[in-house]
Amino acid sequence: MTPQPVIAQVLARAGEAGGKTAIACGDRSLTYDELRRDIAIRASFLARQCAVAAGDRVVLLAESDEQFIATYFAVHSLGAVCAPLDPRSPADRLQAILQRLAPRLVVSAGDLPVPWREQARFSELGAGAPPPAPAPAGHVSPEQTADILFTTGTTAEPKGVILSHGALATACGHINRFIGTRPDAVEVLPLSLSHSFGLGRMRCVLSLGATLVPLPGFVNAARVTAALSDHRATGFASVPAGIAILLSDGDSLGRFADRLDYVEIGSSAMPIGQKRRLMELLPDTRLCMHYGLTEASRSAFLEFHADRDRLDSIGRPSPGVEMRVLDAAGQPAAAGETGQLEVRGGHLMSGYWQDPELTASTLRGGWLRTGDLGRMGGDGCFYLEARADDVINVAGRKVLPREIEEILAQHPAIADCACAGIPDPQGLSGEMIAVWVVPKQANGGRPAFSELAKLLRQRLEPYKTPRKFFWIDRIPRTAGGKVLRRRLREL
Repeated sequence: MTPQPVIAQVLARAGEAGGKTAIACGDRSLTYDELRRDIAIRASFLARQCAVAAGDRVVLLAESDEQFIATYFAVHSLGAVCAPLDPRSPADRLQAILQRLAPRLVVSAGDLPVPWREQARFSELGAGAPPPAPAPAGHVSPEQTADILFTTGTTAEPKGVILSHGALATACGHINRFIGTRPDAVEVLPLSLSHSFGLGRMRCVLSLGATLVPLPGFVNAARVTAALSDHRATGFASVPAGIAILLSDGDSLGRFADRLDYVEIGSSAMPIGQKRRLMELLPDTRLCMHYGLTEASRSAFLEFHADRDRLDSIGRPSPGVEMRVLDAAGQPAAAGETGQLEVRGGHLMSGYWQDPELTASTLRGGWLRTGDLGRMGGDGCFYLEARADDVINVAGRKVLPREIEEILAQHPAIADCACAGIPDPQGLSGEMIAVWVVPKQANGGRPAFSELAKLLRQRLEPYKTPRKFFWIDRIPRTAGGKVLRRRLREL
C-alpha cells in the first residue's frame, strides 16, 4: 500500500505536535505549527499572485533554509510540480533547463542569474498576514508528479527525472525503516537541498515530525561539529567527501559517539579505510551507507558495524525494494557473475522529462536499468563494480576505475584521485588509463609518478597500470560527490 504523500504527512505532524521544533537554522527556529502557517501563506501567494495551479512547474533555486523548505511544500500543497536547482549552477545550464521545463514561475533568494518572464523571491512569498483559508490539506494523489530533479550529469547532459508523490513517500518509508529514525531525532544536514540526497533527508526527517538542522554545505569541519554540539544532534547525513573533511580534523567526530544514533552516507564511493576509521570513532552508531540513483532513491543499504566483513559491498536491498543482476543475454546472472544491475520498487521514477525513448529503454517491465555493473554475492549482498560508462577498455580488456583509485587513495601523500579512459594516440589499445592526483601538501611531498606506477604494478595486472599521470588541485565532482570523469577527459 502506497503511504500518504509527504506533504500530507508533514501537515499532519502540526496537528499532533505543533509546538515542536521542525527546523532550526542558526539562531532561528520554526515549530511545526509555524511551518504549517508558512506553507499556507506561501501557497496562497503562489496561487493568487503568481497564478500557480495544479500541474504547473515551479523552479526553486534551492537554499538550505526554512524559506526554501516551506516554499517546496507550498508548491506540493497546490498540486504543482517542484524543480529544485542549484543557484550556483552555470548560467547557461540554468537557462537551458528553464527552456526545457517552461516553468510557470522561478523563485530565488536574490536576483535571478538568468532572465525569465515570471520571477519571485522567497522572502516575498512569506510576507503578509495569514490567508483567510485554513492551511492547505495537501490533498494530492500518489500518482501525481511531485518533483522533476535534474541529474548532475557525470557523463552526459542532465536528465529530468520525474518523481511522483507516491515514489517520494515510498522512499521515505523504506529509508526511515532501515535507518530507524525516530520522531524525537535531531538531524544536522549539511547537504544541498537541490540534490536528491539532501532533499530526501529533509523529507525523511519532517515526515516523521523530527527536527531538521540544515547547513549550507561543508564550509569547514568546525561549523558542522559546532552544529552537532549546539543542537545535541542524534542524526547526521553526509557525502563521503564531507566525512573525509571531518576525519581530517582528528577525532572530533568521536566526541559525539554517545549521542549520535545514526549517520547516513551516500552519493559516491567511500574508501574502506575511512569506513573503518568512522567505525572506530562511532562504535555504537548505526553507520548506514546507501546505494541509489536520482531515479531510484536509496535502493540498497550497508550498515558498517553489522556488515563489517562486507565493507566493499553496497549491502542488501532496502525494505520493499528488489534488485537483480542480468548477464549479457538479459538473463539472471549467477552469484558472483558481473552484469547489469536492475532495481524494482514503488520508489522508482515515472520517467524522464520529454524523453520517451530514454524512458522506455530505462524502465522495462517494472524494472529500472541502473546503468551500473555489479554482482550479487552468495551472502545476499550486492557488489558494485562501476558505472557502465566508466569502464575503461584497454585493448578489449575491461578496467574498473575503482580498482586503481582505492590503491592510490591509501598513499600517505595523496588526498584524492580519479582515473578515466582517454584515447590512445597511437591507436593500439583503443583507450589508455589516465590518473589525476590531488596531493595532500600543496608544496612538496609529491611522490614521483614512477613510484605510483610501481605501487599499482605490485597490486594489479600490468595492463591496469596507468600510462598518464597528472597533478591537479581538485577532482571535479558533482554536488553529490560523484567524479565528473567527462570533465577530466576534457582536461
